[in-house]
Amino acid sequence: MDHVPIISPSESEFANPIDYLSEPSIQRLGRHYGMVKLIPPANFKPPFCINRETFKFHVRVQNLSELNILNRCRLFFIKQLNNYNRASSGKNNANDKTLSNPYVKLSTGETVYLYDLFIEILKYFNDGENNNRKRSRNLQRIINFPSLQEISRDTRLWKNISHIFKMDYKSLQEIFANYIENYYEYLATQTKNRGSQHLSKLLYQEEYPKSLLSDDDASGEEEDSEDEEDEGCAVCNRNTKPTKMILCDSCDKPFHIFCLSPPLDSIPKGDWICNNCIIGNGYYGFREETRHYSLEEFQNLWNNNEKSLTTNAATGEPLSIEQLEEKFWQHVDDMENSLTVKYGADLHGEGPGEISGFPSKDYKPPESKIKCSDQDFENYTNHPMNLLNLPDAKGSLLPMFDRKISGMTIPWIYVGSTFSTFCWHLEDQYTLSANYQHEGAPKVWYSIPEGSCDRFNQLMKDLAPDLFEKQPDLLHQLVTLISPYDEKFKKAGIKCFKAVQQPNEYIITFPKCYHAGFNSGYNFNEAVNFTLDSWVPYGVEAVADYRSTGKHCVFDMFELMLNVVIESVHQSSKFQRSLVENCFREVRQILNSNVKTIEQLLSSVLRKKFVLGRTVRDEFAHRRKGNLVTQDSQYSQEQQQRGSDDDEDFDVFCTKCKTICSLAFVLHYKNGSNRKRRKIQSMTPTQLNELANNNNGELEILCLDDYVKLVYDSDIDDQRTLVKGDDEDIDPFENDELNYVRDPDELYHILNMAGKALLGWT
Repeated sequence: MDHVPIISPSESEFANPIDYLSEPSIQRLGRHYGMVKLIPPANFKPPFCINRETFKFHVRVQNLSELNILNRCRLFFIKQLNNYNRASSGKNNANDKTLSNPYVKLSTGETVYLYDLFIEILKYFNDGENNNRKRSRNLQRIINFPSLQEISRDTRLWKNISHIFKMDYKSLQEIFANYIENYYEYLATQTKNRGSQHLSKLLYQEEYPKSLLSDDDASGEEEDSEDEEDEGCAVCNRNTKPTKMILCDSCDKPFHIFCLSPPLDSIPKGDWICNNCIIGNGYYGFREETRHYSLEEFQNLWNNNEKSLTTNAATGEPLSIEQLEEKFWQHVDDMENSLTVKYGADLHGEGPGEISGFPSKDYKPPESKIKCSDQDFENYTNHPMNLLNLPDAKGSLLPMFDRKISGMTIPWIYVGSTFSTFCWHLEDQYTLSANYQHEGAPKVWYSIPEGSCDRFNQLMKDLAPDLFEKQPDLLHQLVTLISPYDEKFKKAGIKCFKAVQQPNEYIITFPKCYHAGFNSGYNFNEAVNFTLDSWVPYGVEAVADYRSTGKHCVFDMFELMLNVVIESVHQSSKFQRSLVENCFREVRQILNSNVKTIEQLLSSVLRKKFVLGRTVRDEFAHRRKGNLVTQDSQYSQEQQQRGSDDDEDFDVFCTKCKTICSLAFVLHYKNGSNRKRRKIQSMTPTQLNELANNNNGELEILCLDDYVKLVYDSDIDDQRTLVKGDDEDIDPFENDELNYVRDPDELYHILNMAGKALLGWT
């Protein structure tokens, strides 16, 4: 595998990183390779300034074999099968069919994974070309469960299946009949009864989901029995009528029997298992140890327990990076391997010397711990490639928010051990990232450049279409791997490159670069995000992509572009004209589209409209030269009183698609009546989001697009125009409220001023 290029900026280039990384030659490297390794000038050797006395961290426990997407799906499937057999055995007196392995071994020595057979059958019937059964590898979702009779009689199906598994089709038919058939029929019946063939529609939404594989992660830690007693119904979240509640014998979660779909008349005898455990919710997460380690304790743990992983068992010689790489992927791919490793990841301390390993104004190690003069220490403290400063470096757009975002504008720390891993992912909102290694063993990186993103996405969805239907934002969760050396990976035509990072080296990732990797031993890294002018179109694209998967945006892209436009009116020389024009066009297009939708809704559906307390008029009026103000004075005072609470929301999110409601949202009362009136215009974004998420389904906050969809789905005339119900007494939208987050008239005023400024720009 080819390595990414190494760039070595001069001292002057290194002191202006945004300009340097924006150079066309570097941009071309970023697009082609996805990332580059940056080696700083020889005299740049910042002292390691973590406070070893106070810095403590918790670790994630990673089971390497479960990170492989196919391994995990196969293990999920056997759990689901066993849960189904366990739940159904009491109903039909069938023999217990608990399976210990996710595969069947034939007398001929061949191995057939039950999940693989199940999913290949579904792929065949969901390829989008059912008329001629031409098989496609581009399955997006499972929507069709044909009858068992159709499956058994389709000779072309079994011919295809036989070709895929390279074995006699009769053996495969027998495996399906003996192990999968009843479970398949259950799924088909469930989807038919619910009027939807999407597996995800059979599941209930969980605030705190439990993975089907978590039973294997025995932590030895006692659970809080008081919390268990107070736990409400998994569907309605209430703990009323406890005598009408039943516990799932798989996940131990309580349910009201009348909240189930279909509801139960009484509590059944024998084992009862919920749908999320039979059908599978697809959730997977890392267990975190409650113990906190110091760096010394963690290094000693590595020396005592993990050093054997990095040496040749026969000779005692250290393994090379290439040998470690091969060994790592063997552990990931081998389902029978149960190797677990520990990783201190996404660490964000709060005290002096705990936020970053770079020099800072808040903490200076004892003189005996550093080898530089006071002047050099101050220079390192202020250097733009100090990751505490890079997000705010000249040319980066993230300062336009005038707030800190943990993990993006404030570095996160990563303390690695042998084979601890970071799974395939894109950076938040497709921003660029910089990762610096302070000390320790090499970190191995893999990059998939933006040109191969679609192929990679398609490969992963094709391998596990049911998993992506249940977890559409799976690749944003950082829990999934596939080896870049895998035959399927290569066959898909995905470009991939490698880097080996050593201490005092940076890895720079560019927009829409999937990256993953592992640590070859103990090391200490930190990472932060930043932007270039060329990133803006990627940021806009991320908003649409996040909406399709239900992932929350970290910041409001509309607000960022709007702030660039506002700032350009005051300081025309601050940004490149091309950036301002790009932001101007995007803001105008979004505004016009939203206003058109609002006018349509107000003329046909909505009767009430309000303006929230935080308006753009306040933003614009309270701006001061050289100091970006994005809130009105009252809001700013409230924010200062609250402090920098990571749990505080800055934006209002749509309940359905999780997108940020930048201009307006609709408060929709599901039952059509507003029995409990709420004055939401003075609420903070956090209070609004909590109101929508903790009201037991009575009301929703909907973005304009989702509200329009709701109206169309509810009542449509022949001309496909918005209409109201004929019976005013049952009008489901009668009490719905349109709420402006920003005043459109003020936005048009800003655009008018910015447009004039652009015309006069020389």
